[in-house]
Amino acid sequence: MRVLLASEWHPLSVGGVQTHVRELAESLVKRGFEVFVISRICGGKINCESHNSLFKTYTVSSIFPFDIILVPPDPFKIREIVEKIRPDVVHAHHAFTFLPLITLRIAESLSIPRILTNHSAAAGYDYNVFWRTSSYILIPYRKYISKANTIISVSRAADKFISHFVNNSVKRVIIPNGINTKRFTPPVREVGDLRVLFVGRLVYRKGVHVLLKSFSRVSLEVPEARLTIVGKGYLEPLLRGLASIMDLKERVEFKGFIDEALKPEIYRESRILVVPSIYGESFGIVVLEGMASGRPVIASNTGGLSEIVEDGVNGLLVEPGNPYELADKIILLLEDRKLWKRLSVNARIEAVLKYSWDVVVEKIIGMYEGLYSNNSTPKIVSSSKRIFKAPALR
Repeated sequence: MRVLLASEWHPLSVGGVQTHVRELAESLVKRGFEVFVISRICGGKINCESHNSLFKTYTVSSIFPFDIILVPPDPFKIREIVEKIRPDVVHAHHAFTFLPLITLRIAESLSIPRILTNHSAAAGYDYNVFWRTSSYILIPYRKYISKANTIISVSRAADKFISHFVNNSVKRVIIPNGINTKRFTPPVREVGDLRVLFVGRLVYRKGVHVLLKSFSRVSLEVPEARLTIVGKGYLEPLLRGLASIMDLKERVEFKGFIDEALKPEIYRESRILVVPSIYGESFGIVVLEGMASGRPVIASNTGGLSEIVEDGVNGLLVEPGNPYELADKIILLLEDRKLWKRLSVNARIEAVLKYSWDVVVEKIIGMYEGLYSNNSTPKIVSSSKRIFKAPALR
């Protein structure tokens, strides 16, 4: 089967959607699928030529000479690529950007089966009246999103949000993000450092400023504790200033962006992962990276985060934006070795059994097969007939 994945962002760039598309493509190729990815052109420091040879990537420029997300890509080029590939299924990613939506429209005109994965859940995603009204104001989005035969959402929060923008005729299912549990693994021997880790963009909604405030108290209770912040964003100068004012410069390390190849070791060198988002989290792939690495996660009780982290079982949940409760939970996990160990083991087991790509890709393939068999005469071997080996816990 030939599958075309459509994403606004190049699969080599940094971000949750990009990681999902890249790892989905690799998982599909390993199962015998012929996979293509269409995205915006490479930007910044991305080297297109170093692309993984497992699948072919096509890039599209903007219709005007400004390669920014607010300018639509060239629809004629997209159509040319789709007609050249002639995929059996088009799988678009992210419901509120131009390229995937245009690709869906073109696929519909060519009678190609279509799936859209929604990775988003905006603030107040469950305010039905507000978002239902807004969806009619944003009619172009509503029209194009409904071109999908099936919409996959990565969480219940994301599904609730997208429900305001689609017709009742569109099938909706929930399939979570996947994680490479062979790449993200616990360390062979646990580190002795009491290092707390944050991975994400340094923007307001990610709540890293809340974490920094909480860490000032953590450092008083647990003087040997250290905080590593991975990521870049407009809040970085403010955060560095706060760290200096709170006399935390020697205890907080700003690493900026790090190479993807280095990420597994960053998790293994840490004791706890903290995801202090204030709002707008549909899922949070970093949570899976931490869990797969055997790191207990302390996350805000918001959006899709609370669907992954089960309080007291594989991690801890806190009220969004509350630095005092967050400090208490960090101190608890740094000092209570038995609790930390139990949550660590449970996090790894949950990641392997529920979120491993070996598990998640089978569900997505099932969606492809259902659409393909309804759209054509040839039959695809069902997922139940493929040899499936359960992933190892380590």
